[in-house]
Amino acid sequence: MRRVYYALTFNQEATHKIITNVNRLKEHALQMKPIPENSIHMTMAFLGEVEESLIDELLEIRDEISFEPFCFNLDYLDSFPDCNSRLYYLSTTHAQELYALQSTLVQKLYQHKIAFHDKQFLPHVTLSRKTILKEPTDLILPISCTITSLELLESIPYKQTRIGIPVKK
Repeated sequence: MRRVYYALTFNQEATHKIITNVNRLKEHALQMKPIPENSIHMTMAFLGEVEESLIDELLEIRDEISFEPFCFNLDYLDSFPDCNSRLYYLSTTHAQELYALQSTLVQKLYQHKIAFHDKQFLPHVTLSRKTILKEPTDLILPISCTITSLELLESIPYKQTRIGIPVKK
């Protein structure tokens, strides 16, 4: 079994700016579990544990989805409650292309009868988990992101957390 998901990854410049903001949060946190630099992504569909026999089909689904490269800005910080602390993330106010791409992916998954966690899509990039800030912080925003491809990533253990690595045939 492999734990997989479809995601967008970012170029080095955007990743560096996202990590700069993770570090700014860290400066103002009483506690925080930051996202590792090698795990910066935007999940488009989480499949969870899948049989090895499905990997080729999942890669084919990825390859069936074509789109023109597009840009958007990560332009605001928000959070989800996470028990007594918060999960902080960056999101965008202009996400038409993101919603269209995610919708295309979901349609393909349904057509192929692939089970996935079908919940309402909120385009976001997680910065930290289990975070308690001692004071608000200003982040360096917006961050311009250019999307050129959709990836199938495998979630693997890494330093007391998990990271996504590209799935290979």
